Amino acid sequence: MHLAEYLFRRIYELNIRAVFGVPGDFNLVALDLIKKCGLSWVGNANELNAGYAADGYARVKGISAIVTTFGVGELSALNALAGASAELVPVIHIVGFPSTAVKDKRLPMHHTLGDGDHDLFMEMSARLSGAVAVLDSAKDAPKMIDDTIIACVRSSKPVYIGLPMDFVMVDVDASSLATPLPLEDPQANPIAEEDDAVTAVMERIAMARNPAILVDSLAGRWHGLQPTRAFVEKSNIPCYSFPMAKGIIDESLPNFRGIYSGSVSEDGVQEQVQESDLIIHIGPRPTDLNTAGFKSDLPHIETISFHRDSIHLRKADFSGLHMNGVLRRLSESFCPTRSNSTSSTSGSSSQKSEESAETEPGIDIGDSMDAILGRKVKSSPVVTQNRMWKRVSSWLEEDDIISLDIGTSAFGSLWTRHPRGTESLFQLLWSSIGFALGAAVGAAFAAREQEAESTPSRKRRTILFTGDGSFQMTAQEVSTMVRHKLGVIIFVICNDGYTIERMIHGWDKSYNDIQPWDFKLLPSVFKPDPDTVRTYCVHTEAELEDVLTDAQFGPAKNFEGQEYTPLRLVEIHMAKEDAPRSMHNIIDAICRQKK
Repeated sequence: MHLAEYLFRRIYELNIRAVFGVPGDFNLVALDLIKKCGLSWVGNANELNAGYAADGYARVKGISAIVTTFGVGELSALNALAGASAELVPVIHIVGFPSTAVKDKRLPMHHTLGDGDHDLFMEMSARLSGAVAVLDSAKDAPKMIDDTIIACVRSSKPVYIGLPMDFVMVDVDASSLATPLPLEDPQANPIAEEDDAVTAVMERIAMARNPAILVDSLAGRWHGLQPTRAFVEKSNIPCYSFPMAKGIIDESLPNFRGIYSGSVSEDGVQEQVQESDLIIHIGPRPTDLNTAGFKSDLPHIETISFHRDSIHLRKADFSGLHMNGVLRRLSESFCPTRSNSTSSTSGSSSQKSEESAETEPGIDIGDSMDAILGRKVKSSPVVTQNRMWKRVSSWLEEDDIISLDIGTSAFGSLWTRHPRGTESLFQLLWSSIGFALGAAVGAAFAAREQEAESTPSRKRRTILFTGDGSFQMTAQEVSTMVRHKLGVIIFVICNDGYTIERMIHGWDKSYNDIQPWDFKLLPSVFKPDPDTVRTYCVHTEAELEDVLTDAQFGPAKNFEGQEYTPLRLVEIHMAKEDAPRSMHNIIDAICRQKK
């Protein structure tokens, strides 16, 4: 079997079906083998967008693959792969290399710096990768491929595979393909130590009058999703999510209370958490935007912390224990009908949020912003951030995939309730604007594959919320949506520039302005087939309501049985000064932390 075929067959084994990337002269021969291995080539507008798409696909399906070419291609993708590394998203990055003969002679080839160094770009990626391999040995290549893929899954980080041109078609021993890769961490917890940890945790829970679970983003990595969900559901202990953990916990559960992030928590949530006498913190990820500028610690409350390979209690540490095994055992310790005495304490913050939202006369922002806006926005029928996100929350459907750019989109959506099964894709740590459009492409491919794999077939909507400035960063990827008939629903918030940057510094500075685009005309540039694209323009709440209630716009069930759903793009025009309340609060907290 050819070496490249072995590589792509291992990728197929991972349930990857779409491969993202851009062709280049050093990877072309390898691309010839993709279809033979049951994979489909996507072909993105550029490598940065391909990297974002691979990230989005991996967040939905668990892992992804991208192919770029040496130097110019791989470096273009590097920002996206750095984001995947920061956010712990497993992506297999395959780079087409010049031949080993060229490398050995240190020839100043195109796509190099002309100094004969052919390792520089690989070394740059190595700092961001869970593993690096250059397949320059036919004998060792199968094991190198297997080891690198295993490292990708177990580290939940991107890995780098260099594929020299002269090794693409060399024959390798493919006998190991008969054995599936051991992707699960094979190391089980020592029974005695796991028993001790479970006993210690259960004793603390039994003694607590008002325990609370805080779920953070790392609960969703390293196969922790199902054990975490089971523990939350079976324990019935009041549960809160950090912003980066959005989507891990079913927000329709009766014991789910809301988003916690210190002073920028949902209404009533900070008070409820601070009244707890025991915190069970699963998968901590204390980043600035996740913790309101590192202001969400609760040192006065006893805390049990669950990390990937350790559990920490006030008077005991259990190192070398896998979190998932302990969580599974804890779930088994609770009866399915267990009623926790604290499950109704203080009422659900979602009820409080709904009540406060109903009585709000308009957007609720800080005094300084009120001074800027005056009464204009509050008394106007134009769409406002806070009311839009409240309406969108009720428009969302179960199993939606929501791709969010950092800024008003992420901060508006993350602090609203989502239905069961929704997944939110966003970068609260890496925070690269433009990410969400590319990620929506990858997510839409993943959703299409899941639809084909499910019985009965079910459509999942992929919905993109992005700002006008963010959209302009990666707009070419709408062409990929049109090309592959991905029925993404796109909401472009048109508010004249980089709102999040304005709030940090330079409110009226020209560097935070952008050239206005007529976004609704853009899809036509990409020559879509008839009836595959619909566009809308919204200025008022009434117009937004008309769009959201249009039977041919939103409900997934209305497109059941259709091979393709249309791409739908909505311009939503808002005041430049308007931003979600949560964004005002968190930016204020971050700015105070910097001082």
